[in-house]
Amino acid sequence: MRKFFTVWLFALILTGFVVASFQSGIEQNRLETEARTKAATLASSIEDSVLANYHANRLGRIAKLADRLRLQSGFYGFALCRRGISGLSFPKTARLEALCQDPGLKAKNNSGSDLSWKQKLNAKNYQFSYHPFELSSDLQRSLPELTSIILVQDLTYLRQRWVELFLKSLAMTLIGGFAVFLIAATQMNQWLRLYIAKVRNRFRAPSLQVNAAPQRAAPTIRQTMGERNLVVIANREPYIHQFVDRNKDEQIEVMRPASGLVTALEPILRQTGGIWVAHGSGSADQVVVDSNDEVRVPPNRPKYSLKRVWLSKEEEQGYYYGFSNEGLWPLCHLAHTRPTFRLSDWEQYKSVNQKFCDAIPASVFQDDSLILVQDYHFALLPKLIKERALAKGWKVPTVGIFWHIPWPNPEAFGICPWNRELLQGMLGADVIGFHTQYHCNNFLESCNRYLEARIDQENFSVTRENHESLVKPFPIGIDTSPVRVLSDQEKEDLKTKYGIKAKIVAVGVDRIDYTKGIVERIEAVERFLEKNPAYVGKFSLVQMGSPSRTHIPAYRDLATQLESVVKRINDKYANADGYQPIVFIPTHHDWDDIQYFYQLGDVCMVTSLHDGMNLVAKEYVWCQRPDRGSLILSKFTGASRELTEAFIINPYSIEEMADAILGAVSLSATEKASRMIAMKQKVQTHNAYEWASALVRSMINQGDKVAPQTSKRDLPGKWKSARLASGRI
Repeated sequence: MRKFFTVWLFALILTGFVVASFQSGIEQNRLETEARTKAATLASSIEDSVLANYHANRLGRIAKLADRLRLQSGFYGFALCRRGISGLSFPKTARLEALCQDPGLKAKNNSGSDLSWKQKLNAKNYQFSYHPFELSSDLQRSLPELTSIILVQDLTYLRQRWVELFLKSLAMTLIGGFAVFLIAATQMNQWLRLYIAKVRNRFRAPSLQVNAAPQRAAPTIRQTMGERNLVVIANREPYIHQFVDRNKDEQIEVMRPASGLVTALEPILRQTGGIWVAHGSGSADQVVVDSNDEVRVPPNRPKYSLKRVWLSKEEEQGYYYGFSNEGLWPLCHLAHTRPTFRLSDWEQYKSVNQKFCDAIPASVFQDDSLILVQDYHFALLPKLIKERALAKGWKVPTVGIFWHIPWPNPEAFGICPWNRELLQGMLGADVIGFHTQYHCNNFLESCNRYLEARIDQENFSVTRENHESLVKPFPIGIDTSPVRVLSDQEKEDLKTKYGIKAKIVAVGVDRIDYTKGIVERIEAVERFLEKNPAYVGKFSLVQMGSPSRTHIPAYRDLATQLESVVKRINDKYANADGYQPIVFIPTHHDWDDIQYFYQLGDVCMVTSLHDGMNLVAKEYVWCQRPDRGSLILSKFTGASRELTEAFIINPYSIEEMADAILGAVSLSATEKASRMIAMKQKVQTHNAYEWASALVRSMINQGDKVAPQTSKRDLPGKWKSARLASGRI
């Protein structure tokens, strides 16, 4: 092994020297050609000035011109050649007039064109550029003696450039060689992993297959929290109770909504216990709660309490559909939909935030609970929670808020008329989390622009009114509990259920939202089939679209547009066998259906125009077998920063997406498995438990830094000292 490494290292160094010499030689020739071109251009540009000053006998001005030119890299001077008399040198100290006596100059002069040659003098390389004057008839009569100008360039600086390029090329070649060696070693390791996985699967019954080892990180969050309880506040509830009419007998059905937030957070509370506070939106939600508006969930094996908050139609319309989703949602997403801000919506938003604050049980403030506020629906809530505790004389809890969607740049955020109030509300939290550092930076810049606060760019915190809020990225993950792998027959049964005739299936799983790029995705499939007609009848996109926010006109328009584009493309390619290139399923599905639906996909398309993280990409990777499946992923998702083995695309480019589909379906089995194994490892490492543990750990550490505030009497003094410090009073 040592001998092999020595031979490989010697070959690499030899190759590096050969490549570096070749590249630096090419670059030197290019620079010399560039110098000749520069000299010819310079001679033409100064010709008129030199002739005019010479005719007026202003040789001093010609000397100043030469001095200015000598400031340029490599320019040494020039000589004016005169017929029958000695030439002139500029500058005089250069003694360039002797060039005009060159025996071969007469031949050069007779050619009537620019010429150049190199010559070595005093151990230095010089380039000489000969430029004959083209004199008008008047100048020929007044200046009969002037014949030409010879520019001189010192090429010594090119040697330094050559050395720099040689060393750079050598370093890049050596680094590239080492990288190739490491990649080859990694590929060999992944190949061995794949081989071992195949051997194991061969001796495992298909109906009992699971996708990964049991989750090992789950206990860590309970250990991190100690005796503390966790309170999650979110608009979306993890379980919805609905009335269903079965055989004229009204029954209650429990549904788990399709939501990235629920996917990430619900398993955490199942492990830790605690309370989830949410808007009760199901038709049977009020029937199943107790006198405290709480119900124990999950239904089969209760682990925590779900406390429901009831909203009137006016509150839901103003707070949720209005300010949150017609205002903040388009403001934070660069999806070209104009945000709408109404005073009535803002008033309802404030009112509902206060209602959720009041709904938190009083016991939470006595038992050292951690309160984790979720998303843009509750920007005001952290400050309201702190104010409620102080007003009641209770212990002030540690509060965190996680913003699941992007945070816009300060200019875009300034569109919101109540931007200061939103920032002040969020800064009530001890920890403010985003998916990426880029969103954290945007938030800090927004605070710096719109508030009087101290921004600590080194520790990424904002201090306002004597309270410090830590601002950090926490890339969210998913629950990586084992997933049963479907057999081939079960997959065929699912295809029959959904009416899928194609052999190759791409899947999309989204809410019907204009930020998800669903229309662009479908049009990319159309373009793929146009460019690759051999796949007509063999390839279909199965799009599962959960209806969302249908009260908002932009969403109703999107649903209509989707139906239209799906019908147009299906009419274009449909055949007598019932083949459809687009199978559109615009209904709600629970997780049990979705996890199996992912396994149908030879390809998963996640083409968000703008997104915070997008957990669909991670869910697909986790549910897929390690030896199959490809992911096409928008570069405008947070997931693209982690799952770099996916086909990263620009969702605004239909051509790019069409080409990515071809690349995904034609990928070799070895390369496909290599990519999928690498992505599965990342999803398992950065799972929901790791995300929650990191967030909770930061909340605990930050909460311990805050001085105890136990009574309402403390409040005015703190506010006063903060205002004095900021110069407001």
